[in-house]
Amino acid sequence: MQGKITFPIFQIVGYKNAGKTTLIKKLIQYFSKEGIRVGTLKHHGHGGEPAFVKDTDSYEHLEAGSIISAVQGEKMLQVTVNKTEELKFDEILKLYTFLPLDLLLIEGYKNEKYPKIVLLRDQADAQLLSTVSNIKAVGTWDTEKLHSTNYLHFSIQHIDTVLPDLAKMIKYK
Repeated sequence: MQGKITFPIFQIVGYKNAGKTTLIKKLIQYFSKEGIRVGTLKHHGHGGEPAFVKDTDSYEHLEAGSIISAVQGEKMLQVTVNKTEELKFDEILKLYTFLPLDLLLIEGYKNEKYPKIVLLRDQADAQLLSTVSNIKAVGTWDTEKLHSTNYLHFSIQHIDTVLPDLAKMIKYK
């Protein structure tokens, strides 16, 4: 039903260069091989705007004042929303309800309520464990640095060995 979220949502969070995109790519590949239709949403938390191809018709539409511009290709639809105020997170999620998704993976949006895998670069990042909610797993680059946690804990360097466990956790959160 459009407007109602019927698919599981799972977040991958961590600071810059923690491995979020690497993990999401692995999860997308894993789920896609199982026939699960995955959508993704990435928070561009580094300021500024995401990259956009200039000197295209759709870019010119936006520059002229269009609030939304879409380009339909042979097998791809690209939609860009041009708003002066930021869309609310829940409004963005509603856009995904119009698509045939089985799962939505979100990169970032640390303060949202959905189940999370937290990725830590080093011991200094461990403070993130006390600032985000709904943590289900923790991935680290150095498993020796993170001692007692109550979460599934894995090495980011050996992600392929835990993908089945992570996938099961995500599907049946």
